[in-house]
Order: sequence, then C-alpha cells, then structure tokens
Amino acid sequence: MTDGASGLLARLTQLDPALAALLTRLASLAATVLALFLVYRLVVRVVDRVTARREISTPRVRTVGVLLTNLARWLLAFVVLVVVLTELGIDVRALLVSAGLVGLAIGFGAQTLVRDLISGLFLLFEGLVSVGDVVEIGGHRGTVETIGLRVTRLRQDDGSIRVVPNGLLNDFVNLSVGFARATVDVTVGHAADLPRALATLRATAEGWAGETGAALESPEVPGIMKITGGDVVLRVSVKVDPARRFAAELELRRRIKEAFDRERVPLVATS
Repeated sequence: MTDGASGLLARLTQLDPALAALLTRLASLAATVLALFLVYRLVVRVVDRVTARREISTPRVRTVGVLLTNLARWLLAFVVLVVVLTELGIDVRALLVSAGLVGLAIGFGAQTLVRDLISGLFLLFEGLVSVGDVVEIGGHRGTVETIGLRVTRLRQDDGSIRVVPNGLLNDFVNLSVGFARATVDVTVGHAADLPRALATLRATAEGWAGETGAALESPEVPGIMKITGGDVVLRVSVKVDPARRFAAELELRRRIKEAFDRERVPLVATS
C-alpha cells in the first residue's frame, strides 16, 4: 500500500508541477513545525527537571519555572504562526507592523494591566515575596498562595482569598523574611513590685527560650514602656523565626500569666 501511495504521489507530481511545489512546501512546513515542537518539549523537560531538584526546589524557583514554560509555549505559537504565514506567501513584516500598532493602542488603553504584568515580573525575579510568605498589604494580612504575572492570591486568617493586582504591591510588609520579634506587653497594677515583676518576666521568657529553642537571641526585657493612669506597661521581646512568631507570643502570654499568678504580681492585662 505504501508503494502504491508513493507511486500515486509521483504520478501526481509529474502531471502537475504546481502540486509538486505545494507538497514540497507543506513537507517543509511540517518538518519546521515538528522541529519547533521538539525544541519546546525539550525546554519544558529541562525546566521540569531543574525545578524538581530537591536542593534548589523552592517556591520562587517553581514559580519561575511555570513562567518560563508559559513563555516558551507562547513563543512557539508565535514562531509557528510566522512560519505558516510566510509559507502561505503573506507579508509577515506588514503584519508585524500592524500588530505593533494595535498593541501600542491596546497598551495605552490597558495601562493598569501592563503595570500589573511588569510588577509581577519584578516580584518573581527579585524574590521580594514567595509562596508561603505572610505579608500585609493595605492593612490586610495573609499567606501568599500563588504569584502570577498579573495577580497575587492571599489566604487570610478567616480562610478567605484576597486577590491583589501586582501593580498594588509597591508598598507591602513581608513578615516571613529574616527574623521576627515576638513581643508581649504586660500591664501591672500601680502597687506591684516592679523589680520583682521584671525579674519574673525575664525568668519566664528565658525559661521558654531554653525549653523550646525557638529564640534566635536571648529575650529582652527593656523595662517600663509606658504608664497609663496608675498602671505600668512592661514588655518582653525575643527574636524568632518569622513562621513561629504568633505561636511564640501565644505561649509567652500563657506562661507569663501563670508565672505572675504564682508570684502574686497584680496583673491587669496582657496584649
């Protein structure tokens, strides 16, 4: 059957030189598209293998890998379109000029979208924020779930998702970089023995640090932070890993309350 098809193709090309040229052009086009597709698959496989390596697989690396895969896909589609149009005899240069003018007009009408895309690229490549970071944007705090080219999604404490355009991420607080300070303010009554209260506060914080190993440095008890009416506000502060900040504050409050009760220090309130 293959020989018969080859013979039929040979007879057709002998009868019609134009058909022969068309078939040759289609074969060349198919080979070019196949080669481009194989290059795309190779790029995707390399990106997947690199991002899957355990020693470098981080949220930022995985996000950049997805971005590179998407860019490769769009680049492949663009090159295939140009090749097909060229083989069909369409003037690609005129088309590119027209597309450039249309893109310029769309760009003026979609400045916010362009700003979001550019901001997303800077966020990804500068590593200002990563998936899993706890950030505060415009008074809203949440955990970063995804970082896209246009928007970033935050999971807030109540479980809701807040979608933030990347163009608005020009002023935010990242609570998951470097270290954080677990800080607890304690208000004692005016009749409290302040040296005893400060000593109890320090001993409690140092005991917590020694038992848990969560403190990056020795706890600090700077002393009296402020006086409100007849009450005195004391403070304990300790450097911890950002992910452990809130848990550390909760545990410190519990231990301070129990210690002050044992020492009969008149505790008014904690914050």
